[in-house]
Amino acid sequence: MSGLNNHNLSYGLTLKSRSLFDRSREWELRDSAGYSLPAVPDALKVIYNLDSRHDVTATDFAGYIQDAWRISASAGYFNINGGLRTSYSTFNHELLVSPRISIGFIPDRAPRWAFRFATGLYYQSPFYREARMPLTDADGNTIIAINHDIKSQRSIHFIAGSDYTFRAFDRPFKLSAEAYYKALGNLIPYEIENLKLVYSGVNAGSGSAMGIDMKLFGQFVPGSDSWLSFSLMKSSQTLNGVKVPLPSDRRYSVALFFTDYFPKIPRLKFSLRGIFNDGLPITAPRSSRDEGYFRAPAYKRVDVGFAYALLSPDEKDGVRTHRSGLAGAFKSVWLGLDIFNLLDISNVSGYYWVTDVNDIQYAVPNYLTRRQINVRVSVEF
Repeated sequence: MSGLNNHNLSYGLTLKSRSLFDRSREWELRDSAGYSLPAVPDALKVIYNLDSRHDVTATDFAGYIQDAWRISASAGYFNINGGLRTSYSTFNHELLVSPRISIGFIPDRAPRWAFRFATGLYYQSPFYREARMPLTDADGNTIIAINHDIKSQRSIHFIAGSDYTFRAFDRPFKLSAEAYYKALGNLIPYEIENLKLVYSGVNAGSGSAMGIDMKLFGQFVPGSDSWLSFSLMKSSQTLNGVKVPLPSDRRYSVALFFTDYFPKIPRLKFSLRGIFNDGLPITAPRSSRDEGYFRAPAYKRVDVGFAYALLSPDEKDGVRTHRSGLAGAFKSVWLGLDIFNLLDISNVSGYYWVTDVNDIQYAVPNYLTRRQINVRVSVEF
């Protein structure tokens, strides 16, 4: 890193070598009372089996150069960051060049406002998991092949945002808002099976993602941070000629974190956490969203917590004083009680799929942990 006038130049090089040893065997047998699927009178067959045996070694080279340029003008203060990143991998012999730039501006006449804009070309380099390409032989067995011709997934970002700082209740606050659009290319389709990501192993899609994020951040109580956030998102992907949402598509999200002290008991601290998210798209095992999907129920959760300072920092006129004896070995000691999932809501974590003899599948939800009580002790030395 070096400085030149109002410029701050940084650069770096990275060399990384990776080795992977894979021996995977999977199979699935579906059974019920008196029969198994597929139903063959004189044989026992499985629905699905997979075999993968690979040793993969790759070397990655990467480098970047970036300049941070600060300009004070009559209109206000500008902060410009521009850079270039490049990389090369022996895994798929792909050379990537990724330019990007961001501009920040604080107007001189309205210093409480800050505006920013960023754009760039970004890549997500594939490695083993994304390159695993399932192939089916004549007997219906699934064999994993490695696609060494796979390309990096690409995204062109456009992000615009602003921050507004103000004071309310004699406390500092900041309101942030950001809008984005991402043009996606060379996508490697994947599906979520329970908690497992299953990639197709080929670049077979394009799409986009857009949305807005808003957040109010501040200190309703001195020394305790609280915030409220709200997000909207819409994503789409063209998969086998059908437009579907991305597997990570959450159309809305609301989150809250609030802390406070009890007026007559300053050592006792209270916290409230809440979240309300849209459900993710769900598909049946070994099928894709273009064949059909549904959304899981929304995720809802409220947590509360109490923390009591058994030993808190002693300060006088803003200066910390020293304790004597054993207490002097600790900066603070907190005893906490948390109630997770206060409202005892049954949130869906995934689905267990049941198939009847007519090959009709039924999705039976699996649930996350319900209400839970946790006791903790935090010690700072």
